[in-house]
Amino acid sequence: MKEWRKALKRICLDRKRSATALTKRSAQLLMQMAKSKVETKKLIEAATQIYNAHPAMASLWHLAQLTYGYAENPKVLKSQLNQFLAEMEVSTKASIAHASEWLPEGKILTHSFSSLVHQSLIHASRKGKNLEIICTASFPGGEGIDLAKALSKANLKVTLVADLQAFAWLKGCEIVFLGADAWCEDGLVHKVGTKILASFANQIGVPVWSVGTSKKRLPLQWNEAMKGEAPSLVRSPIPQDKTLYDLTDWKLVAGIIDELGVKSL
Repeated sequence: MKEWRKALKRICLDRKRSATALTKRSAQLLMQMAKSKVETKKLIEAATQIYNAHPAMASLWHLAQLTYGYAENPKVLKSQLNQFLAEMEVSTKASIAHASEWLPEGKILTHSFSSLVHQSLIHASRKGKNLEIICTASFPGGEGIDLAKALSKANLKVTLVADLQAFAWLKGCEIVFLGADAWCEDGLVHKVGTKILASFANQIGVPVWSVGTSKKRLPLQWNEAMKGEAPSLVRSPIPQDKTLYDLTDWKLVAGIIDELGVKSL
């Protein structure tokens, strides 16, 4: 199997990394393929496979659209992909700067692992803000465990809680602070469990905020494919609901933070 095929398979099967991390890996793979003069059809197929494997991730949709537009000219495609990554880097840093400046002190609850949430919390802490982060374990997948470890390593005060415990901890939180796999037309697409957390948070007056970049904007409505496919919790043949993402209606989201600033909804 060619190396690019192995890398493509790994990206398509990855259920742990954030959308930002997967997008960077995908763009780098497509650049490598273009540099190796892989035929147009295979470039398009690779971009399509990546997005179809992660249909909830808006940035991969944008990456696929870019590839479709320039696949016939590998030199131009490489240039466009480089520009895409550069713009994403600049936007990400700007979003993190806005979020870290805006974040309130006190207890903040987050769900799943977002690289932007991770960096925003670290930057806010380094600015001297007194934060206590409540991380849900975020099953299936357990990405919240990884976030809790990363924040603890950065010397932030962190409490790891089981997913259902989040409802008890919400009452003492200033905000629910989330990343975004996509900001689609009808709501926030994020790790399964977000919708019910946001609903309860709204009931008790805890605002829900999401940080991302313009690449998180998806000009589509929610569809069943966006549910994704979660990793198996057990090896035995017990039926499992493999929903990986859900949709949180915009009416449950207090605001978003992107490279342009903080926006109440």
